[in-house]
Amino acid sequence: MNNNIGYLITTLQQKAELFTKVNKNPDLLYKSVDSLVLAYGQPFIKQIKSPFKGQPKFCFKNCYEALYDFPKLSYCEGFAISNLGIPIIHAWLVNDNLEVIDPTWIGERFQNSSYFGTVFTEDFVLEIADKTRSYGILDSDYMIEYQRQGFPPHALKTFKG
Repeated sequence: MNNNIGYLITTLQQKAELFTKVNKNPDLLYKSVDSLVLAYGQPFIKQIKSPFKGQPKFCFKNCYEALYDFPKLSYCEGFAISNLGIPIIHAWLVNDNLEVIDPTWIGERFQNSSYFGTVFTEDFVLEIADKTRSYGILDSDYMIEYQRQGFPPHALKTFKG
């Protein structure tokens, strides 16, 4: 799965550097979503088979709804890259071993996908969904709040180990 992880991280770094140069807003600690994800995220190297198949192109909804049926899984958002070679904002799940479970990208064309992102607490995911009335965190109109100051501590899930 990690064939593209170096390329994904390099692309995020390049985009973050570009936005830092062009975004002159002094109120923003993070000039782009890319730089925010780089600051709070991590690479996810291992992927296991999803216990269910989600609806194609509905990653945020698939993973949000999975929180109810699979309470031992955690919600992640960040950037992912498939065999197509284009990093996109994406959502997936992880277990306590930080293994990726992606119910949306299933099939041969997604076999060597790579992921870099942040694990969010269930409470934060639900809070944002209630606030925005939509699925997804990084792709919402409220992102500017987090670009100003970063994610609040209660947003980030930590794992013992």
